[in-house]
Amino acid sequence: MNLFVRWLLLTFSVWLADLVIAGIDISGGFFNHLWVAALFGLANAIVGNLIRLVAFPALILTLGAFSIVVNAWMLMLVGDLSDSLEVSGFWPAFFGGLIISVVSTLTKGRTRGD
Repeated sequence: MNLFVRWLLLTFSVWLADLVIAGIDISGGFFNHLWVAALFGLANAIVGNLIRLVAFPALILTLGAFSIVVNAWMLMLVGDLSDSLEVSGFWPAFFGGLIISVVSTLTKGRTRGD
């Protein structure tokens, strides 16, 4: 159940980024948002953790703020992998990653099952 709730929250944050950021466009409806969130979560779990390991010094120096850049890279990667997501450059991906990071941070305590 926890994984399903986290997936829905990620879907919400991807939808919010699509709604607010002009350079991010998810074609189709709700199911494409679910698909993009699933791909983002998978990419973040596999590639994102590897990038965070390599970028660990930058994460320490920026007190974790560099994770927004990692989220931007993951968003651009998912845009390359999926026909449903169109990301028009780094800055839209950066602000989309910022939205995803903020929503994730605000809801982190609610998905742990505490």
